[in-house]
Amino acid sequence: MIAALVGDVPITVADVDARLAGMRAGPLAARLPHPGSAEGRNLRRWLVQLLAATAVVEQEARDLGLPAAPPAEPPTLPPTLPRALRLGGVVAAVLAARPDVYAAVTADVTVGEERVRDYWDRNRDRHHEPYAQCRDAIAALLLREARDRHFTRWLDERCAARVRLMPGFEHPGDPAQPDYTHHH
Repeated sequence: MIAALVGDVPITVADVDARLAGMRAGPLAARLPHPGSAEGRNLRRWLVQLLAATAVVEQEARDLGLPAAPPAEPPTLPPTLPRALRLGGVVAAVLAARPDVYAAVTADVTVGEERVRDYWDRNRDRHHEPYAQCRDAIAALLLREARDRHFTRWLDERCAARVRLMPGFEHPGDPAQPDYTHHH
């Protein structure tokens, strides 16, 4: 049985169940929702999203000429909790696994001097020091945020083009699925 197709590569229900079994055997198992609950079914759907996004990024890595396995050195952009919350769990997990794809996809993203200066002007209460002293830190912050937005859009576009979810494995936030609980 297939949960999703990424191009012509299947993500099987067995793949999803194996990943979920690993989570249920791990140190945070007690925090996971009951398998028969709506939240438990949505966790399964989320895992399909994660496995599909990971497969998309692996396909893109091949297309970019990057190695199949992540580089041996530790990721240069570890997802902090606030960053993971801002990016979303799937994007943060993909970013942690493939920082090389993130770097390749976002290499051309820049932030202009005007934007850095404007940020400083609008947030002087956060920086009592002069512009020249905090300019580089502000530029790095704005660049990381611009790169994160670019990568997230890129991944969303690639997933929309390549991923086909099977019935019962819709996105947890899809109002068409019966366990939809995502409200704002």
